[in-house]
Amino acid sequence: MARVSTIVTNFRAGELSPRLEGRIDLDKYNEAAQTLQNMLVFPQGGVTRRPGTYFAGAAKDGGKVRLINFEFSDEQAYVIELGANYMRFFKDGGILTEAAVSITGATKANPVVITAASHGFSNGDRVIITSVSGMTQLNNREFTVANQTTNTFQLSGINGTGFDAYTSGGTVAKIVEVTTTYSVTEIFEINYAQSADVIYMAHKDHAPAKLTRTTATSFTLTNVDFVDGPYLDENITSTTLYASAATGSVTITASAALFTSSDVGRYIRLREVLEINHDEWAASTSYANNATVRFGGHVYKQVTGSTQTSGNTPPVHTSGTETYGAIDWEYVHDETGYVEITAFTSSTVVTATVKTDDGGISVLPDSTVGSSNATKRWSLGAFGGDQGFPKAVAFYEQRLYFAGTTGQPQTIFGSVSADFENHTPGTNDDDALNFTIASDQVNVIKHLLPARFLQILTTSAEFTLSGGAGSQPVTPTNVNILRETTFGTSGVRPLRAGNSTILIQKGQEKVKEITFDLDTDGLLGIDLSILADHITRNGVTDMVWQQEPELILWFVHSDGRLIGLTYDRANNAVGWHTHPLGGSGTVESITSIPEGSEDTVYMSVKRTINGATVRHIEYMKQIYFGTDVADAYYVDGGLSFASGGANVITGINHLEGETISILVDGATHPDRTVTDGKITLDRDALKVHLGYSYTSLMQTLRLEAGADDGIAQGKIKRIHGATVRFLDTVGAEVGTDTTNLDRIPFRSSANPMNQALSLFTGDKEISFPSGYDNDSRVMVRQNQPLPMTILAVMRRSNTFDA
Repeated sequence: MARVSTIVTNFRAGELSPRLEGRIDLDKYNEAAQTLQNMLVFPQGGVTRRPGTYFAGAAKDGGKVRLINFEFSDEQAYVIELGANYMRFFKDGGILTEAAVSITGATKANPVVITAASHGFSNGDRVIITSVSGMTQLNNREFTVANQTTNTFQLSGINGTGFDAYTSGGTVAKIVEVTTTYSVTEIFEINYAQSADVIYMAHKDHAPAKLTRTTATSFTLTNVDFVDGPYLDENITSTTLYASAATGSVTITASAALFTSSDVGRYIRLREVLEINHDEWAASTSYANNATVRFGGHVYKQVTGSTQTSGNTPPVHTSGTETYGAIDWEYVHDETGYVEITAFTSSTVVTATVKTDDGGISVLPDSTVGSSNATKRWSLGAFGGDQGFPKAVAFYEQRLYFAGTTGQPQTIFGSVSADFENHTPGTNDDDALNFTIASDQVNVIKHLLPARFLQILTTSAEFTLSGGAGSQPVTPTNVNILRETTFGTSGVRPLRAGNSTILIQKGQEKVKEITFDLDTDGLLGIDLSILADHITRNGVTDMVWQQEPELILWFVHSDGRLIGLTYDRANNAVGWHTHPLGGSGTVESITSIPEGSEDTVYMSVKRTINGATVRHIEYMKQIYFGTDVADAYYVDGGLSFASGGANVITGINHLEGETISILVDGATHPDRTVTDGKITLDRDALKVHLGYSYTSLMQTLRLEAGADDGIAQGKIKRIHGATVRFLDTVGAEVGTDTTNLDRIPFRSSANPMNQALSLFTGDKEISFPSGYDNDSRVMVRQNQPLPMTILAVMRRSNTFDA
């Protein structure tokens, strides 16, 4: 006996995985999609086609790069292209350049010679050329300057003898670039934290550095010049040190082997006990000229020139000479001083420079200068030498924290409050602090993440750091560290999404959501990948949070696929979807920055074009393009042109030799192959989008309509009709699988044949020619460069009990 029913499939983001079968009520089978490829999930219901990716520029020399975000403000947000020993920047959909210079000539020669009056370029500069008429083969391309003169320069390695003749116009601009010391194998290990116009960077093999934005088109990268620290614990051995002088460049001599050549750049802190060497200042006391006293941790010298009696006010200044009553007191030094090693001589001798402390003084204590004052009271810097450098960095409660050095993998170093590069140790509430996680196993710190508490993410557990009860701030005397979960974190930089922490577990296959749980008054870990664990299998390598216009976590799979996770906990909407790019594109890195009303997702895409491996920087176009289908952008790695009614489109050099899909004034156009950076259309056009085609599809789960003797699962079924409810759609195919799809007609005799179709909203009914099987699924596909949004699928079917 057959049971006939009509099933309404409304797509809900929380139930989008075939692996949910057997874990939820069978009644919910009707309300889930099994497969979503290049379809985004709307938390409010429905799935829509992923917008295409737009070509922003090529990575330098085609090398592997990492993309990170730099957000100075909503108007000044950048994507950093971090490659082998360099940084470049993208903004507003293009590569960042200095002011452009007008071009007045270009030769059909080998190499091409450009004329641009007073261009100011140097040999080796990288430049971008745009808007040239005639010799359009130069447009939207990057070149290297060679053999420059005041008004001309060559395009290194570019043979222009076969180019079209230059006619007029064009500009050339130098690409903004910063030199770094990070190799291509190190760029994905960098951790970073931003404050205003400065990004602090941490890598285990490099001194902490900071990238400073000085103008809208100018950046500098320098090592952090820390003030007084951080340091290891003070020496407890018999080894002594002394300095050859109190100021300037000095020689530091050790009584036993202590130094290595890797100590260059490392700090040494020297301390004296003031109580031993200097009497405490006292009122109404006679002091001879050049007598020293101590007060408030400072040492002062009487420099009046004769014996004088003190008054009732002690000296408190921290620089220069000031008069208190009858006595002129000169500030001499504090209890400590520190130096930076500048040269290695031997295991017992180094050259160093006396550094300026947080009081502005660059002088060492008297009792540390000279061989007769060799002291055991010294501390070596915690960064550099055999200690390595920190691999984690974060801001929390107005302090800059570093952690995870090779020598102290469980130790965290916090700066002076509101003075990020100052690590002067002490016990005052605003002094710098160092502390080590006490645990039953070694937990190498990999990441620090600010949240309600500072989250310390290690190789085997997750901890929180706080000031103790309530909202008490962290100080050197009240540090409270609690172990919260024991997942372990991979090298992929974690992030905050809403009020949750998202991390990739150490095996790189599981995505964990860490949230605060009121019941346990601690952190709770939830496995997000369990919803569709096949999607993240074999690992993910990068991720980013897109907050506008929809809440989506984006991941890069180890095989180069782009993966999305609609993540809206407030509306209980969590669902996975996959996004293979068109052409040969595989994603290697991803980030997001605010641009206009949306967060723009940028990605580094590896492609093979014309037999060569290239990396393109591409960004995802806006999800909501408006109401005109001519504005719909559904191609990958492409460009848009306002051609003004022409049929020849130029400036497509980045797709040379590739077959591309085209949308002309809202209507599809036959594919073309790019030759000499251009294509010719069949008709004149006003608005053109072109790039790689890609396929978007949705497939429902197995039908569950119930049966006379129970459920429909495992029984023979047949779908004989279906209705698909669309929103703002043009074009789609419907069927049982990829080999049995019928195109739905959207054009009727009422539509003018010389105009593009308007966006369609409503139901399309399909006579469903499926056979009899146990699955009974519906698939909807779009492979044209047109929009498609599905709100529901209504299936009419038979279930056979026999």
